[in-house]
Amino acid sequence: MTRIDPTFVARRAGAFAPPRIVLAAALVALAACGGGSSGGPGPQAYTPPPPPAPVEQRDRLYYGDRGGIADSVRIVADTEAAYQEAWGRATSRQSSPPPAPAVDFSSRMVVVVGAGRMTTEDRIRVERVGIRPETTAEGGTIEVLLVEVRTIRGCGRSTLQAFPLEIVSVPRHDPARVRFEEIAERDPNCGDPGAPGPSPSATG
Repeated sequence: MTRIDPTFVARRAGAFAPPRIVLAAALVALAACGGGSSGGPGPQAYTPPPPPAPVEQRDRLYYGDRGGIADSVRIVADTEAAYQEAWGRATSRQSSPPPAPAVDFSSRMVVVVGAGRMTTEDRIRVERVGIRPETTAEGGTIEVLLVEVRTIRGCGRSTLQAFPLEIVSVPRHDPARVRFEEIAERDPNCGDPGAPGPSPSATG
């Protein structure tokens, strides 16, 4: 999309307009800026959106680690066709793949997060989702959808291969303005390296 600088357009118009038109334009600009007005509403300050919120359980559509999608991925599916394709890949290693839960794509879309090759101790999870302001290269402000992804390493006692993956429903947004924020940590329940560690299980 071509971006038009209104200030530049106003300057070019003023350079060629007759004097009376220039005067009228100046009076209109003065009124727009509040000059000569009595108590009119001023420009509205930008109100930042609330911080990202934890993902609700009902929006967690799938979790598995069998390797239907074996790569480390961050996928935004904003159409039914893209969702069904991702769902089919994610569940392809199951003997009886479940049907994909319904998603209303008029107001929602889907993100798929895969951790790649890990072990059965490791996990991946979409923690929080929400709108966040972001400054553009031109100095403006846009609103992006922040998806916070947490990858948790286990205690290192398992060598069984796994491919943790989660599919989550999120509010609909421009896919080009989705940002993934990565958090990597070790399972806090590991404790003493000599102590028995947790044995997390994953569906799928």
